Amino acid sequence: MKFSDETVIRRAPTALSREFEHEVALILPSASAVRVLNEVGGRIWALADGRTFAEILDVLVNEYEVERIQLQADAEMFLSQLCERGLLESPSGQ
Repeated sequence: MKFSDETVIRRAPTALSREFEHEVALILPSASAVRVLNEVGGRIWALADGRTFAEILDVLVNEYEVERIQLQADAEMFLSQLCERGLLESPSGQ
């Protein structure tokens, strides 16, 4: 799935998560599973509050030492997986 800079990223209202210190656990009831996100994944999850894809990338580039082009590819893959699992609202037009 491709995300444009203007794509709004928002957690699904039914998504369940818990934050523990520096980790985020996502509860996947349909798969009877829990997934623990690493620091960057947890940060992306926290930023998925209605910001655009470009805004999320801007924050991450400023917080982590990473090239934007690599970050964009990794973030798209991660966000696509969250969409497939129903944890994010489907971006309009996607």
